[in-house]
Amino acid sequence: DTSVTLSDISIEFGEEISRLVDGVTKVGRLPFSSSEELQSENYRKLILAMARDIRVVLVKLADRAHNMRTLQYMTPEKQRKIAKETMDIYAPLAHRLGIHWLKTEL
Repeated sequence: DTSVTLSDISIEFGEEISRLVDGVTKVGRLPFSSSEELQSENYRKLILAMARDIRVVLVKLADRAHNMRTLQYMTPEKQRKIAKETMDIYAPLAHRLGIHWLKTEL
């Protein structure tokens, strides 16, 4: 959602932060459209496999928690889409990671 490049981030914040941002960006590009439980399980596994660093997953979960807290500012259609993705993907992922308070919030 910005014109800032990974190179810009690397120069400003270092390689480690650049890798985290790159990981979060890649996870954010995954298409979530199926409500099938098997599909959800595959996405959860894919997210964990893609994240070379668990912090990427934690940042993505924090981002989703923020999105859920600000749903009222989105269209009803987008609210439903985000809520469904959260219930199918992110809440179970938080549960698997043992972050039960976040699962409950999501």
